[in-house]
Amino acid sequence: MEKPSARSVALGIVALCVTAVVALNAVDSSHTRQLVAEQEQAAQAAAVPDLSPFVGYQQLSDPLLVLVNGRVALPQDWEMLPFFVDDQAVNRRMGEDLSRMLEDAAEENVWLWVASGYRSSQRQKVLFQQQVERWQETGCSLEEAREKALQTVALPGHSEHQTGLAVDFSPVSPAFAQTEAYGWLQEHGAAYGFVQRYPAGKESWTGVAEESWHYRYVGRRHASNMQRLGLCLEEYVLSEEAGKTG
Repeated sequence: MEKPSARSVALGIVALCVTAVVALNAVDSSHTRQLVAEQEQAAQAAAVPDLSPFVGYQQLSDPLLVLVNGRVALPQDWEMLPFFVDDQAVNRRMGEDLSRMLEDAAEENVWLWVASGYRSSQRQKVLFQQQVERWQETGCSLEEAREKALQTVALPGHSEHQTGLAVDFSPVSPAFAQTEAYGWLQEHGAAYGFVQRYPAGKESWTGVAEESWHYRYVGRRHASNMQRLGLCLEEYVLSEEAGKTG
């Protein structure tokens, strides 16, 4: 038998190394995908809201505490009283406090731009359908696309924007949390009656991932209570504090 040359032996070793690296990368890639999938499943499970407290939920008498979310629809007799701020229609119930907050922030060289206020049912329907179509373009089935769309856009009748008591500040993205405006709102928003509607750590109650740009008007007393107690709106409306008067 002919003795293999040093060159052929070296090439064989290189080939074996390459094969081993490819195999290891494949295992590592598979392991990484599995970890990511498990993390996503855990996050989704943690964000699934408990429906039981809101089965047959009766709205509180205070209109500033109207609850609208994925489980509780906007009351059919809800009145939207228009008031314009930054070319956006909002509910007159919060118009003066919102205007004052924007003015006071500007005096401190902090600029709060209202990107979105009141939305009609028809507008909400269009936004939801657009989000479904975007997910379908990525290869999702219609059912999958609807499920993913619901993570960021509410169905008509289930959006806070239809109350006129919610506003999105620009930029409408997670980048808002890095702005001076966000820091100012966290410190001063409650004094004007505003709370961050979807804070981090409350996904199991709200069913919505953190939205640093979305603020809800609940009135000064309720906002102060929610901030002091560390409660989101779903928790607060079920608390004794929400029912107190004065």
